[in-house]
Amino acid sequence: MNFDRIPKLSDRLKYIRASFDLSQVELGDMVGTTQQAIQQAEMGKARQPRYLHKLAQVLEIPVDWVIFGEAVSDDSKNKRVATNVLNDKSMDVLDSFYAMPKKDQELLYELMKSRQKK
Repeated sequence: MNFDRIPKLSDRLKYIRASFDLSQVELGDMVGTTQQAIQQAEMGKARQPRYLHKLAQVLEIPVDWVIFGEAVSDDSKNKRVATNVLNDKSMDVLDSFYAMPKKDQELLYELMKSRQKK
């Protein structure tokens, strides 16, 4: 699978499904959502689905690429795939984060950045 820049989430999801030869139902089952949710995201109607981090983990693909669509170089590909392994607590945190409204996500992210130890 090639992790070139694909700006639109809907296009990335279609590309992922085609690359793994999965139906919308199969992909939904893998990440704990419905076929309708996958369909909505592929139509561009869901801008930030909650299941993206789980999709990256289950399929062992770079989470940054899945979420942001930025190109991943061959040198960093293995490092990024290794970071997709999340424990249950991390998955719960991400689920909660993506369940929040976008504005709240931005505020929380800014707070987290300000609290990082330098």
